[in-house]
Amino acid sequence: MWLSRERGPVVLLGAVLVAFLAVTHLSFDLNAVLALAALVVVLLAFLPGGGVPRWAISVAGVLSLVALLLKPPVENVVTTPWLSVGIAVGAVTAVVVAVLPWLPARWWWVGLIVLAAGYALVILGGRPLIDVWVILRDSAGGLLRGLNPYEMHFPDVPAGQTDNCFNYLPATFLLTAPAQWLFGDVRWLETGYLLGACALLGWHTRRWPLALLVGVLPGTLYVVQQSWTEPLLLLGLVAGYVLIERGHANWAIVPVALALATKQHLVVLVPLLAFWPRFGWRRVLATFGAAAVVCLPWVIVDPGRFRACTADFYLLTPLQDRSVSAYQLIPAPLGTLVVVAVLMLAYWLVVRSRTGFLLGAGVVLAAFDLVNKQTFLNQWVFAAELVVAGLVVISTTPVGDTRDRRPGVKVEIRRRGGESVPCEPDSDISP
Repeated sequence: MWLSRERGPVVLLGAVLVAFLAVTHLSFDLNAVLALAALVVVLLAFLPGGGVPRWAISVAGVLSLVALLLKPPVENVVTTPWLSVGIAVGAVTAVVVAVLPWLPARWWWVGLIVLAAGYALVILGGRPLIDVWVILRDSAGGLLRGLNPYEMHFPDVPAGQTDNCFNYLPATFLLTAPAQWLFGDVRWLETGYLLGACALLGWHTRRWPLALLVGVLPGTLYVVQQSWTEPLLLLGLVAGYVLIERGHANWAIVPVALALATKQHLVVLVPLLAFWPRFGWRRVLATFGAAAVVCLPWVIVDPGRFRACTADFYLLTPLQDRSVSAYQLIPAPLGTLVVVAVLMLAYWLVVRSRTGFLLGAGVVLAAFDLVNKQTFLNQWVFAAELVVAGLVVISTTPVGDTRDRRPGVKVEIRRRGGESVPCEPDSDISP
């Protein structure tokens, strides 16, 4: 069957459409949630992905361009004239990524430069009217004054948003504060983390068009503009993957632990780490320990406040009817049971299909987002980024991928342009 041979393009375009729907539906919409549910089913059904041909990357770039034109990042921000220029450069970047697969490989640097320019201009384009930007900014200042971010209040937060709690884990302010101290805006480092993830994927695999697509997916400009912290998570997981692939598995504990010490919901990826043969449960324990060490000083200083801001805030806060998820459609007594059941199914399908870690992580997070109590644009886009990153490394990486080879499956070497590329016998390798 044609679809069974074209898993890579289906998974890629499914991930792009997930981000497309998320950025064009910032609040709950039943039709959008049903469409997202269908896409999550598609992603699970077409594991473990596969090679991605050039035409699929071009289509993904065009979809990203359409999403940017339909929903430019002009909401929830005090704008300057630079914003329009940044959006225009972002549109050019999407076109460059769509064309890049058909150009000689040496032109990858053009895409990276244009990508960086677009993000820089969007940051210069105005300050966001959102709580996360204010609490990161003020927490950076509080650290210099010896204050505990978990004991701070944030009076400059726009009305109706969270102003009485720093509701992320400590690595969030530790990894963004230097940008506030040096450049006056935490978003400069967040942009650096996103660009770093794209560059690391491109350097590791030489698959630059697909690697750069991670940075132009629908909603990525808006995520950075609004100061959401998913770029930290993306770089942490990508860096951990690359370190393991290049023979430095123990060092991979550091970036993965920092990712776990940034946002609480990444704990749902721990079972995948344990089942990932090149990571293993011993490194999972070490990673948990390292993440705990990052959090420990603030737990010791004020355990009650730390728990209230990082756990109770999410567990006890009433359901937000804006959440772009199916949680509010689930009968209240069954909410937790459904979340656990969906996660168990996703784990089973990912492990059974021997999917690579990055791709598997993206699919598991997409399944979790679908039934989570609070899911918004940034979570959906992050899941899509991980899926695309997983396709980068699964399709043509010369070092190998994260999967254990199935017993009896022969690894073929196909040559394109004089370069040897390891692949499964049914892979579709694009030049």
